[in-house]
Parts: sequence; structure tokens; C-alpha cells
Amino acid sequence: MAYQKVKHMTGVFASVFAHTGHITKEQAREISGLAEKDFEKVYAKAARIAEKVGKAEGKKMDHFLNHFGKEIDEYVKEFGDKFFM
Repeated sequence: MAYQKVKHMTGVFASVFAHTGHITKEQAREISGLAEKDFEKVYAKAARIAEKVGKAEGKKMDHFLNHFGKEIDEYVKEFGDKFFM
């Protein structure tokens, strides 16, 4: 279960790079290691993050980390306080 969540988080992260033109969509999928169907879901999440960051004022990296952090929270919420134990 955790293995798949890491692949999904990696897919979102890599896909933001694809949405900003630094790598291709195929490269992002390869990095994630996800099947096409699962990758399309994380690619869509990355699109929303890239769009929000693109519209944000100020330090874009701070906004990116905030939005990506919210995604990470969703993926690890089942671990609760035990995530870092």
C-alpha cells in the first residue's frame, strides 16, 4: 500500500515538471512507474497544482510546496502520527 502511494506522489511531483515544460509527459509517467490509467489521475492533480502556482503572486516555489504538501497530506493521512515513527 505505501509503495503505491509513493509512486503516486512521485507521479504528481514529476508531472508538475511536465506541465511546466521541463520534461515530457512520457518521462513523468516513466519516473512514476504507474500504469497509464493511474498516471492520468496524478497527471490531472499536477495540472491543478501547476495552474494554481502559475496564477499565484509572490514566491512560486512557496506556493508549489504548499499545494504539493496538501497532496502529500492526503496520501499519508492513514499513517497519522505514526508516519515518522
